[in-house]
Amino acid sequence: MDEHGGHMHHTGGHPEPDAPAFHGMAVVGEDTPFLSHLSMPGPPHNEQTIVQAAFGAAHRAYRNDRKAHPEARLYTFAPEVFTLSDLYPGEAGEPPARTSFTGSLFRNHFEQPEAHPETPVEIASDVVVEVATVVNHHKFTADDQQPEELTYLLFGKGPERFLAHWITGPFQPTSRQEFDHLMTADVQGLEVSDDRLRHGIEITVTGRPDEPRGKLRERERAAAVAAVNGGHVTVEVEAGTELYFETGELTPH
Repeated sequence: MDEHGGHMHHTGGHPEPDAPAFHGMAVVGEDTPFLSHLSMPGPPHNEQTIVQAAFGAAHRAYRNDRKAHPEARLYTFAPEVFTLSDLYPGEAGEPPARTSFTGSLFRNHFEQPEAHPETPVEIASDVVVEVATVVNHHKFTADDQQPEELTYLLFGKGPERFLAHWITGPFQPTSRQEFDHLMTADVQGLEVSDDRLRHGIEITVTGRPDEPRGKLRERERAAAVAAVNGGHVTVEVEAGTELYFETGELTPH
């Protein structure tokens, strides 16, 4: 791909200013779109960011394309050059520097890398993405400690629920291979409201290594622990369809 692009924590405040860049994103959700930044180990792409958004006038074309192509698992967004951290609210609740960005919406991966060889099809151009909520954002640093057990972030709205693998640094030769992984999913044993999902719920899969071989598989049920209100609740994860899986872009070169 071209340059575009321990315990879970949600960072606040405005990080050190980043240079504007091309931040490609995966898109999930039919009724409510969520965009997940296609992360890489080095700056300015060394952060995992998920936002809840709206496509405005382009939403109908997006929804119709999904209905017409149920076999398509991956949708992506190729945005204008912008500074990703401008979307983040301040530590004391200050409004973000920007709440929208524009670009083109694609079925399949807009760059058609080797791992995602399906032909990209542009659904709409000059799409204005209005960011409703920053579900999560965190930078990768040299001080990061990878969790021992497989860790995801549960997010979504209404009946649409998703899992995103929690990505961390430090991306050293001795680090375990990191991976980007998005799936549809549900969780049993926990009452999940839209408000609770607004900033995601940490899900740790019991007894599974946090590396590619340990990832959740389609239609799998797995025992897990959800971090809720400072405590932990035993749950069962019901994995659905794998939407995106990538290791190469998270391998240091």
